[in-house]
Amino acid sequence: MTKWYEGRGFVAFVEVLYLLVLFALALLYLTPLGAAAPVALPSSFGPLPVGVPWFGALGAVVISLSGAFDHRTDWDPTWALWHFTRPLIGVSLAIIAWLTFQAGILAVGSVPSAPAPNPSNPGHDVTAPTNLLYYLIAFVVGYREQVFRELIKRVSDVILTPSGGAATAAPVISTLNPESGRAAGGDTVAITGSGLSGTTAVTFGNAAARAVRVASDTEVSVTTPPGSAGRVSVTLTTGGGSATGGPFTYT
Repeated sequence: MTKWYEGRGFVAFVEVLYLLVLFALALLYLTPLGAAAPVALPSSFGPLPVGVPWFGALGAVVISLSGAFDHRTDWDPTWALWHFTRPLIGVSLAIIAWLTFQAGILAVGSVPSAPAPNPSNPGHDVTAPTNLLYYLIAFVVGYREQVFRELIKRVSDVILTPSGGAATAAPVISTLNPESGRAAGGDTVAITGSGLSGTTAVTFGNAAARAVRVASDTEVSVTTPPGSAGRVSVTLTTGGGSATGGPFTYT
């Protein structure tokens, strides 16, 4: 039985509250209202720009709120705690991603800088925040955790593999469990095999699966899309290539 706090409506309500808190913090930081606040907001936390955790939390909350609307007909209440922890997870991933790029492992020499003055139009130079690249990275990794996982994988390959990282192994699909489901879709299917950790997409025939969740390098779970009665092949795509398995039978 679904508990009251696991419902889609309550989760959406909490995510909207998170958004309001984030926007309130932005107003306090960007407008004179912050001067009257009892506690002044810092411009940075040591070397960490204050916008990095903010954008990480924003990206995480946005993807959670999108999920609450996208899964109107196949809401899974067991993911409620995942939604409630979005801001904390987004902040954590954003900070680690910022540290990674600061270290120069993936972007050596790529340091944002203000544009040079325009002599033909003095006084009207357009400048961008020097940390704009990091803000964008923070939002992206908060919004899509799979990007963060790939980032960490690349970093570990560079640091721990003497050759700079071996080529990503091609995925292999061994089994589908279950091997059949409703034509209306919405069933959870576990895909087992190898080389699945970098999964970016799964399709049933020509239809893309929903809620792709990577459990490990040997297992991925997905929610089936709607289809027509009959058998279709299942195609899984990673950075190392694609694999086809099945068939999966729509009934």
